[in-house]
Amino acid sequence: FFYMNTRDFIVLLLVSMLWGGSFFFIRLLVLDGLEPLQIVSIRMQLAALFILPFFLNKLKKYSFYDHGFSFVLIGILNTALPFTLFSFASLKLGAGSLSILQATVPILTALLLFSLYRNELSIPKIGGVLLGFAGLFVLVGPTGSLDTFSGILCIIASISYAVSGIYLSKTSNKISNSFVGMGAILVGAIIMLPFVFIYLPMLEKISYSSWLYLLTLGIVNTAAAFVIFIGLIKRIGPINASYVTYFVPLSSISLGIIFLDEVITTTLVIGALMILSGVFLSNKQQK
Repeated sequence: FFYMNTRDFIVLLLVSMLWGGSFFFIRLLVLDGLEPLQIVSIRMQLAALFILPFFLNKLKKYSFYDHGFSFVLIGILNTALPFTLFSFASLKLGAGSLSILQATVPILTALLLFSLYRNELSIPKIGGVLLGFAGLFVLVGPTGSLDTFSGILCIIASISYAVSGIYLSKTSNKISNSFVGMGAILVGAIIMLPFVFIYLPMLEKISYSSWLYLLTLGIVNTAAAFVIFIGLIKRIGPINASYVTYFVPLSSISLGIIFLDEVITTTLVIGALMILSGVFLSNKQQK
């Protein structure tokens, strides 16, 4: 963020607040009694309704045929699967813990890039990967402060995000990542649509406050945040945009403490600092 103007930095903070807020609203909905698959399915439909006009506008410029496979793959790996896993993990984990575990995505990305493509893995990157995994062990290991199974779900979700990110970085120039992202949201909504019908009898039991949380989660925290972030990447580049990773846990932890009375333990702080330090080192660019 050292190379951003004030406006772009504020937008970066806004996106981090929106993404951090998504964990907050998921936790609120779970506490209100909604099922994880119910939350994800409604979230995806609302996000798809918002994104559809943008997608149709992009469709005038880009080929649906060229992007079809990417829509499906990213729709699974970047929306339906991780959203579902994080929702199930929210049954046991607070908003802050969820966001900290999601912050491992850059560490996992660096490790996968080296494993699959033999990317340069400098001493700082090796140290970052090891430090990040040590932080994970502190949080979700046998003696960790978080529920181990829920932590594993979050790690699988983060791996899914990492794989989708690597795939997008390796696509040809004729593929538009922003168009793929929009199509992925629509595919994710289609994948989760059957669960909307499964939970249809329970819709009338959803409170007005929960509907407000769902609307905010689907439209603001998912679809709108994506559109804003894509615009930000175009202006400041993917490296600077990746600093959003550092701010998402801060906003999520703050919301959890203020509104959900979540307690921040010493172990959680130590694990979070180790993971975020690992993120910095594993993504440190060579001069």
